[in-house]
Amino acid sequence: MTGAVAMPRAWQGDAFSAALETVLHTPRLRLEPQRPEHADALFSLLGDARLYTHIPQEPPPSLDVLRERLALLSTRRSPQGDELWLNWVVRDAREGALLGRVQATVRADAPCYLAYEVFPAHWRRGIATEACRRAMHWLIDELQVEQFTAEVDSLNTASLRLLQRLGFRRVSLRANADRFKGRASDEWMLRLDAADFVRGCVASPASR
Repeated sequence: MTGAVAMPRAWQGDAFSAALETVLHTPRLRLEPQRPEHADALFSLLGDARLYTHIPQEPPPSLDVLRERLALLSTRRSPQGDELWLNWVVRDAREGALLGRVQATVRADAPCYLAYEVFPAHWRRGIATEACRRAMHWLIDELQVEQFTAEVDSLNTASLRLLQRLGFRRVSLRANADRFKGRASDEWMLRLDAADFVRGCVASPASR
């Protein structure tokens, strides 16, 4: 057989697929695996232009387009089977309000790519830090992720501060990495070893 990409053995089986549907909790938050059913509630929130200031993407053009996108991501895997596409919708644990999202792209042979967004009405409440920490602990405990990476526009100071709180370090700055919103974007790459993240959380237990 030719042309097939082997899925890592650890990613196979019904039990593993069920694990990818795990709902994660913190004292304030509930992280639900993202599904197409979330589209109705997400659509208007994702229309806020402030979410896209530092990224090339734009708001979803229609509810149907968003549903199709969430359906694709809900497979939790790339078509080739060599990546896990993990996305969580972040809710207020008590009120149920949608607060943001966390995304992790897990590759068998590369660092886990971490991304996140918090809807503007909930900025400056520590939501992204708390949600990312919970997801990262799960990724380490359940998927044995060994390293995380993130890429951030150099003007996105809030995101850079968040990653610093999580323990990420700046590795490289790529000038003119992209062009969007009428300007060139310089982009920081940041990385964090899982062992360093865990040590940092042990030193500060309240962060878990």
